[in-house]
Amino acid sequence: MKLIVVKYEGKKPYRDRTPLRNEWEPGDVKRVPERDAKILLRFAEFNRAEEADATDRTEDVEAAIAAQAQRENDERNETEAMLMLIDTMDKDALEAYALKYEVNLDKRRGVEKLRGEVVSLIEQFGAR
Repeated sequence: MKLIVVKYEGKKPYRDRTPLRNEWEPGDVKRVPERDAKILLRFAEFNRAEEADATDRTEDVEAAIAAQAQRENDERNETEAMLMLIDTMDKDALEAYALKYEVNLDKRRGVEKLRGEVVSLIEQFGAR
């Protein structure tokens, strides 16, 4: 994975919206993954910097990237486990689970249609 050195020249502290959620102070120079650098460099406050200016270590960036990948993997596993559990639920259990999303299911419908609605809630909002 290629890392790009980026400098923040803004006036206030900033937290970016890239997957790593970096905290930036005025004058900070950090190494970020290439795809995140492309996003940040669109803004006037961010500029490319020299490698010698970077204050963070490559290991720290790689650890943050690995932690982000682990969180995404955990979320995916949790969602898959919940989808498997949905296949075993009856109408009452499906209705109770849908209430976590503040949705009232119509129990007059078939159990497969109710499962489909709950699955769409999980895919849209994540497992709760």
